[in-house]
Amino acid sequence: MANGISLTRHDGLTLYAEALAQAGAAVLIYDHRHLGDSGGQPRQHIRLSGLKTDCRSAVEYARRLDGVDAQKIVLWGYSLSAGTAVAVAATDTQLAGMILMCPFLDGLSRMMANIRDDPANMAWLLPRVIKDSLGNHTLVPVTAQPGKRAAMTLPGEADGFESATAESSWVNLMSPGLLATAPFFRPITKAKKLACPILVQFADRDITVPARAVNKLAQVALRAELKRYDVDHFQPLYHSSRECIAADQAEWLRRNIL
Repeated sequence: MANGISLTRHDGLTLYAEALAQAGAAVLIYDHRHLGDSGGQPRQHIRLSGLKTDCRSAVEYARRLDGVDAQKIVLWGYSLSAGTAVAVAATDTQLAGMILMCPFLDGLSRMMANIRDDPANMAWLLPRVIKDSLGNHTLVPVTAQPGKRAAMTLPGEADGFESATAESSWVNLMSPGLLATAPFFRPITKAKKLACPILVQFADRDITVPARAVNKLAQVALRAELKRYDVDHFQPLYHSSRECIAADQAEWLRRNIL
């Protein structure tokens, strides 16, 4: 189980971990490298390759744990980590299933939305993306209000991050080099390769992740089950609706895995 971009295991995941544990699962929550409780320097350094490697490492670690059935490993991801879960599952046929909450599946579509909605912000980001990509560690705000300067400035994103991290020590900084590879990060293209059972949880008011990609995965993946909720992208991390979302995860897990 891992959180979305820049977020840590302390940002809204406890309720889900407890619900799945009560259903009978052993739950492993981890922070990505350079973030939260995990080690690694420089801090807040985020790369897609590192996220995927962390996911694979967590899977291999879980498979070696005493009392864990190595044939019943399920990936749980929110937002960007749900996208990396799909990328990993496309090459790991031993995985038993996936729970994808508000999955980020099409980096190209999101990048085009950023350019369309705030070209001035993208122009501000570009030299910082290049500098960071060339190895000169650079940090920018993860999020800010529309019209301000940050990696994520769509309406509601800054408020969503604030609400989701109200009780944690989350740091509103990230390395922008991630954005150089984001347009090529399109796990939706791997949907046909997914053979395991998948619970796809879609937020009807989500503007952070491309909705078309989420719906396409639910249609194309052979064993995908789609659940919809009247929430935005961030509310599953702090809103009262998360109890219903967690209950659906536990029910799906009992029905398909346990």
